[in-house]
Amino acid sequence: MRNRLRFFVLILSLLSLTSQAFCQSAIPQRLNRQKTTDTKVYYSVFVQSFYDANGDGIGDLEGLISKLDYLQELGIGGIWLLPVHPSPTYHKYDVVDYKAIHPDYGNLNDYKQLVEEAHKRNMTVLLDFVVNHSSNQHPWFVSASQDRKSSFRDYYVWSDDEADFEKEPFHWHQIRNENGELQDGSRYYGFFWWEMPDLNLANRKLRKEVINIARFWLEDIGIDGFRLDAIKYIFPEDQLDNNLDWWSYFRKGINKSGKDPFVVAEIWGTSGEVAPYLGHGISAGFNFELSDSIKMSLQDGVNHNVAETVIRAYQKFGEENDSFEDAIFLTNHDMNRIMTEIKGNETLAKAAAVLLFTLPGNPFVYYGEEIGMLGEKPDEFIREPFLWDIEGEDEGQTHWEIPYASSSKTVKPLSFQRTDSRSVYNTYKKLIHLRNESPGLYQGGLIPLKTANDHVLAYFRTADLDHYLIIINLSEEIQEISSPASLSRYDMVFGSHPVFKGGEETIYLQPYSSFILKRHE
Repeated sequence: MRNRLRFFVLILSLLSLTSQAFCQSAIPQRLNRQKTTDTKVYYSVFVQSFYDANGDGIGDLEGLISKLDYLQELGIGGIWLLPVHPSPTYHKYDVVDYKAIHPDYGNLNDYKQLVEEAHKRNMTVLLDFVVNHSSNQHPWFVSASQDRKSSFRDYYVWSDDEADFEKEPFHWHQIRNENGELQDGSRYYGFFWWEMPDLNLANRKLRKEVINIARFWLEDIGIDGFRLDAIKYIFPEDQLDNNLDWWSYFRKGINKSGKDPFVVAEIWGTSGEVAPYLGHGISAGFNFELSDSIKMSLQDGVNHNVAETVIRAYQKFGEENDSFEDAIFLTNHDMNRIMTEIKGNETLAKAAAVLLFTLPGNPFVYYGEEIGMLGEKPDEFIREPFLWDIEGEDEGQTHWEIPYASSSKTVKPLSFQRTDSRSVYNTYKKLIHLRNESPGLYQGGLIPLKTANDHVLAYFRTADLDHYLIIINLSEEIQEISSPASLSRYDMVFGSHPVFKGGEETIYLQPYSSFILKRHE
């Protein structure tokens, strides 16, 4: 009872906004929107590094299937598989065959089984669909590059104009012969890399082919949606209308499958750049602005307007589509891992998890994040093998590369974290389950609380009668907050630290402490 009263005192010290300001700042509850959708927690998995079922050191679909119970236990509601198609590279963002599985991972029957087993556990499955570009080893490009009259020539973007080459010297590429020697003649456009030529989705035949491929995965394989790669680069960025037209066409095409697939897209930019796509077939865009705001707040120990960043984004999104979704995350497969960004601080990692699972949207967990894996670029070092146990103790541990950042010397393996109630893993598990069971967290509105102390971040989440208050001390120092009164309507449902009362009007928040308080009626 004494600890509860200390929390009551803390709460009132933070209620500095008027009720009118609350109303002006709040995001409308999801229950009041035209499309009522219960959000879920997704898990982004790099199959190559996850779990190996056949003993070759490379993760595979059978291995992932064997770990679906682990993901269900964690509380995951959906999985996004990074690219699984045949590809000449480890990352597989350069696709050779859009209707097949890389042989290291298995085959289409394995993928079908994965979908079936995921559905048995009430998990959805998202395919990483890369249509901005293909591999230069794709049969389409091989034919197009060898024969100007090929029926696939117009599937790609070509130019003979020296002005184009001078304007974008790093994006126009010369064809190479079988020995890798550069050849004179027309050049092709590849925004990211010479081995990934951009597809020309102005071509009607290719547009239909892409829709057929997407419907194949929806209808024949049974997936539930897509994660789309680099969607704002389908056409040059200054051709927004053409990009929007293509994605509207894509949505209409996949809806003919009889489903309403969830489509989450990589739109690396501001909320203003994301918003237009939400009115043209895209369900949700990854919220990079929020990721940046969270990361800077954790690194600097100062609130960089986290809640306000959400509200600003939602206002823009709602102008385009009032039934939009959001996809929130800490970091992903293209970014330094969050644990590295916060210098391995486990307590701060728990505060980051509190933010991820108590803010609005569909949270995406990057595999290994739940055990505090480390990693910074180059990309191979942020896609290292998942650490199930000490090296050599689990036959399914992948070893396609030697870990540089995350080994049992730097990260406590899952097998050890399971038995530690205060581990990063058990913190993630507890928070995910709390979120899954709480309407106020998985579909509620948001009201930021402004305090006089910018080291403290606090906000309400609420849906109907389910009310929560989240409080986080972002700094490495104890924070003192004035407490003029007490409150008796909240209980702590999560707390990383105790709080201490100093006198009648002052309480102290321990470094990096985080709390979730639930109001009872």
